[in-house]
Amino acid sequence: MTIDNKWSKASYEAINLITTRITERVFREVVNTVTIEKANLLWAKIEEQYASKRGVNRGRVWMDWKRSFYNGNLQNYINLCRKPMMELKAVSIVVPPKLLSYSLLGKLGGDTNLHQFVKNLTLNKDIIEKPEKILTRLQDLAHLNTLDCKQQSAARTALVSSGVEPHKIIYYCATGKHNKECSTHRKEDCWTKNPHLRPPRREKKRQNFNPTAHFTTAQALITHLHQQKPKNQHLVIDCGATHHIFNDLKPFTSSLKTTNIHVATGDTNSGLTVLGIGTVKIL
Repeated sequence: MTIDNKWSKASYEAINLITTRITERVFREVVNTVTIEKANLLWAKIEEQYASKRGVNRGRVWMDWKRSFYNGNLQNYINLCRKPMMELKAVSIVVPPKLLSYSLLGKLGGDTNLHQFVKNLTLNKDIIEKPEKILTRLQDLAHLNTLDCKQQSAARTALVSSGVEPHKIIYYCATGKHNKECSTHRKEDCWTKNPHLRPPRREKKRQNFNPTAHFTTAQALITHLHQQKPKNQHLVIDCGATHHIFNDLKPFTSSLKTTNIHVATGDTNSGLTVLGIGTVKIL
């Protein structure tokens, strides 16, 4: 095999190695009829496109760095920041290391869970001077969070498989203040903090009191006598708070005033009817 053949074979192997490791967008920008034949031309095109110090390329790298943001996933944030930081050096964009560190930590300020962690790194003079150490510490924290999630998941799985129900903690609002741990309502809808928002209580309608509507043996007996009407009927008296009921006309000393008054009793199927009102004398 000649030297030219060896060179061609090595060139094609390098081209294959490069093209299988770049994205589709990069492939369309750097691969053409010229660069596809020679590995050195392909690599030069990649350097020109992505590692040159031209204004357009440097601007692209800087904008990629500015667009990296924290969306609550720490590992994704680290991945977004690591690549632009490496490209900043490649295109010779000089940014003070401390400024890069502050920029890295500043995007995490909205996460209250990381507030103390960010504060400690900011006050550490040895770490704040080197953005790479900031990324290393963030990566360590991401690994710890992943480990904690796996342990919690294992604990939940064990809890479910064992059939043990976890204790549910219920939080209440009191002393005119809203309990932030309470998840049943929002602060602006809290009745304890805003008593005027509490709806009026629905009171049960009180039925009119009827002194004759007691579940008593006498009333049940009167109802029974009224329905059966036996020949030898005994005198029965039902004493109420204001009126008394008799089942016999003999004790009356005056003529009766005819009435037709329905009296509620303990028997819901049939009531009692008062036929007349008068004066009674009992010896």
